[in-house]
Amino acid sequence: MNYVAGFLFKNNDQLVALIEKKRPAWQAGRLNGIGGKIEAGESAPMAMRREFMEEAGVHIYEWRLFAVLNFSGGSVYFFMARGDFPLLSNTDEIVSWYPVETIAALPTIPNLRWLIPLAIDKDQVFVTAAERV
Repeated sequence: MNYVAGFLFKNNDQLVALIEKKRPAWQAGRLNGIGGKIEAGESAPMAMRREFMEEAGVHIYEWRLFAVLNFSGGSVYFFMARGDFPLLSNTDEIVSWYPVETIAALPTIPNLRWLIPLAIDKDQVFVTAAERV
């Protein structure tokens, strides 16, 4: 099974949009990037656009792939974007803006403590989603 997760940043990368997870059980009560499963026939960028619209009510076309984590049984494609949009919580999981500087103190999925800095690293070389996926 393959997944996507996205981080939307605003205010010169000072705020990041995250979702408070209720499921699966191991994520319940923790903040995570916004995303989900890649459906049959979808590319990772297509899934990222769909998931963000479904969960946060924002259509963002320009997502940048910055990391891929492989695990037994699949991969997670991590994307980032920038923009100042009002967020909607379109499900029972709440989507909000959080200060990047407080990530280490928040109840997050543990890998967010290094994924978020990686996403906004100005020296990182990006490949376009079309080149990578």
